[in-house]
Amino acid sequence: MPKTEKRCWLTFEGGCQDEPCLWRMARRFPDVVFDVRQASVGKAIGIMALKFEGEQTDVEAALAYLVEMGVRVDPVQGGSMVAG
Repeated sequence: MPKTEKRCWLTFEGGCQDEPCLWRMARRFPDVVFDVRQASVGKAIGIMALKFEGEQTDVEAALAYLVEMGVRVDPVQGGSMVAG
């Protein structure tokens, strides 16, 4: 299986910002590595920039699982998310 790297913006709102969505994703898809590159979490909304790495099918399934939990997943367009 080919390895892939995806950079995404995750938006948590409508109550899912109070849930351990990334922890649940990591438990269900232990072979998907994620790196938080930037985050801003408040009472009403949370926005995070993450880089996901792993087998392509695993990464796609993990992102679909986040969507099922109510997380909005948008690809990063253009350059890097955060320098470094």
